[in-house]
Amino acid sequence: MRLGKVIISSISAIIIGTSLVGCGLFDKSKEKEEIVSDTVNVTLLTDTEGEAGETLISSAREGLSEAESELGIDGRIIKCSGTDDIKSNIDVLIKGGKTSLIIGAGPRFEKIINAYAEKYPNQDFAIIDGTVEGKIPKNLATITFDDERSGFIAGFIAGKMTSKNKVAYIGGISGSSEKLYRRGFEKGIKKSNDKSPEIIVRNINIYDSKEDAKNAIVDSEYYGADIVFSPTEDDSKIAIDSVNSNYSKVIAINKDQYHYNKDKVIASITKSYSKAVYNLCSMVYDGGNDFKGGQNIKYGVAEKAIALSPSTENTVPPDVLSSLSKALKEEYSNQN
Repeated sequence: MRLGKVIISSISAIIIGTSLVGCGLFDKSKEKEEIVSDTVNVTLLTDTEGEAGETLISSAREGLSEAESELGIDGRIIKCSGTDDIKSNIDVLIKGGKTSLIIGAGPRFEKIINAYAEKYPNQDFAIIDGTVEGKIPKNLATITFDDERSGFIAGFIAGKMTSKNKVAYIGGISGSSEKLYRRGFEKGIKKSNDKSPEIIVRNINIYDSKEDAKNAIVDSEYYGADIVFSPTEDDSKIAIDSVNSNYSKVIAINKDQYHYNKDKVIASITKSYSKAVYNLCSMVYDGGNDFKGGQNIKYGVAEKAIALSPSTENTVPPDVLSSLSKALKEEYSNQN
């Protein structure tokens, strides 16, 4: 159902449907606007690539693009470089009053968007890969993923593959996701290895200091970890780049990283935002009556939102993968 489209061109690099950078800073005197007809506008806020998971940002774009072509919504993407930029962009969108739904793609948007949802009850918001503590505002839908199961998969493989009986968990700043990854990892270790391997835990902030992140990973290797699980916001790349392949191997997240470095990556657990973004757009494109605000929606294996990458068969023995499949059924028998 195509309701129309607003086309805006500006010398300030505003690109509707592809990207919108610094939307609150353009010179309105040089703006040229052509109104074709009313439309449903959905704005996707993302982190700038290189700092956040490029794969997740790309998959979010795919979902928005699909919604544009199939539903006829007017999609726009804003790259946000930091907290102040996120806030200023949301302020501009709300002041404009034409955005049906504002989506924050990634856990970094969790607290900020929740605060705006409480402040502006007539504006619909969504958070992908994050939720809020307590009651979710009626104008806010949150999307979380089965990160505990992802952590369990990583922990099980780490427990089976460690030769030093020491593994490392290198966490990011992913809020609710961070807790789920770690809980699942600890469960997987316990399930796969009755020798109780030592888990060296470090948390890093890739946004504040890449150097500190590298040091934390090298530090965990120094203390004996030979398998490193790195559920960090950069698709685990800092961990992959930092470990010494002669001593440690990495279990990565978000994308299949085996081809990024075959010597260092032992497994990858993939994640995709695509279906979540598309489904959110479908909730609002026909007047917003189907918007599922006030609740959290979970995506996992059944929705093909998370999976163990096929390349893992190149590095993890068949008997480990077989026992992993059995363990998952035992641990998550009541889930899809």
